[in-house]
Amino acid sequence: MISFIYIILSIMSFVATWILYKYILYGYCILSITLGIVFLLLGITNLLKNQSPEKKYNTEIKDILKTFDSVLVKSSEIPNLDNRNIIEVESIDDLVDAQLEIRKPICYLKQTESCSFVLLDDKEAYIYVAKMNENILSPIEIVIKESKIKSKNREEMDSEMLRDIEKTTIVKLSNKKSYKISPVRKKENKVKQMIYDDIELL
Repeated sequence: MISFIYIILSIMSFVATWILYKYILYGYCILSITLGIVFLLLGITNLLKNQSPEKKYNTEIKDILKTFDSVLVKSSEIPNLDNRNIIEVESIDDLVDAQLEIRKPICYLKQTESCSFVLLDDKEAYIYVAKMNENILSPIEIVIKESKIKSKNREEMDSEMLRDIEKTTIVKLSNKKSYKISPVRKKENKVKQMIYDDIELL
């Protein structure tokens, strides 16, 4: 509402400028046109500030797709991020800078409330996610969280397995046969269950 008042005031200022110019009152013309420009700028700024999150998000995505069309490729599914170092960048400009170095296309997955942009290299995955608001968790962010949990569990499992291997006992019997007693196999099923439990917590 305030935006429209500013715009009406700017129109009135421009009309006043024309009238003052007609009567050769140039000093007042400059004042009137300056006020008109100020009111117009205030109106536009206010309109942009009061945009809904949905409109802001849609405008941002539209601008990105239009500006960087030559390096973007639409994807229907989340790219495979396995065995890659995930680097989350702050803006689409940072992602495009990385693309200029790597010279590979940026895949994007557009959804109602978020749009994920992914640049894949041999060992890295550069990711930028545009969201309607910060409370939204995009599908790619869920995949990244699951990947981090699996990686953490794998590291814990590896270190635990190494400790258990050290505890392995070899028993030599009198008939020249040897038996290995190890806690490693018993824990494999337990570790798998831990991974599933962590993912369900998400």
